[in-house]
Amino acid sequence: MIHLSRRTAWPVLAVLALTGLAWAQQPASAPDEQVAERLSVIQNALDAGRPRARTWWYGWLGAYGAATAVQWGLSIGHWDDVKPADDSPDAPMVADRSFAQDMLVGGGTTALGTIGLIIDPFLPALSHDRLRAMPEATPEDRRAKLEEAEALLRRCALREKAGRGWTTHALNLGVNAAAGVVTSVAFKRPWTDGLVTFAVGEAVSLLNIFTQPRRAVRDWHNYEVRYLAKPGDSLPETPESRLSFGFFPGGFSLSWAW
Repeated sequence: MIHLSRRTAWPVLAVLALTGLAWAQQPASAPDEQVAERLSVIQNALDAGRPRARTWWYGWLGAYGAATAVQWGLSIGHWDDVKPADDSPDAPMVADRSFAQDMLVGGGTTALGTIGLIIDPFLPALSHDRLRAMPEATPEDRRAKLEEAEALLRRCALREKAGRGWTTHALNLGVNAAAGVVTSVAFKRPWTDGLVTFAVGEAVSLLNIFTQPRRAVRDWHNYEVRYLAKPGDSLPETPESRLSFGFFPGGFSLSWAW
């Protein structure tokens, strides 16, 4: 037998009450009217977040891909560049591969960025046809669909958190530091050249991270507060930073508004 004193009974009862409240709001036991409402809320949240998520994902895929092709093309085209060995009129010509090496290393980092976005797609940007195709003709169908919708919105929020998490920062730091080391050590260049390579790569990485949308994080939090008895207040909608790309003959433009 478990004995509860007056001192311990109230906290236990409070926990049980909160647990019961949360359980009462699970799809299996929620009223059908609320199930339909919650389905609509999640579907609207996913639909509203998708356009900006697609702009970010496809924009960075295009920018990284184009930068890789351009930089490697320039590296190949300038690999045999030469320059005078000194300032004397009769100075012999020597190889000058600094620019070609910078383009080779830069193209390598942007290629890794492209591969990363392909193997780990930005979930909020994808079309969730499987969810839309699920039937909702009966209360049981709607409850099953709500469970799938909740899991999907939660996964979108987790993907957005991971995109700005410490692991992503650490991976970018490692890649950019490696690029700097290759520039200075493998190509026998001054350490300042390696530092510039690292700084440029890290600046692009941070731009990628801090322009990533975070709408699903807010939407999932507000959903939990409203329907799943999560303690706390709803988060207001705030303007997100926006990254825009533009292409023109001979190059591309990039703008960031916040």
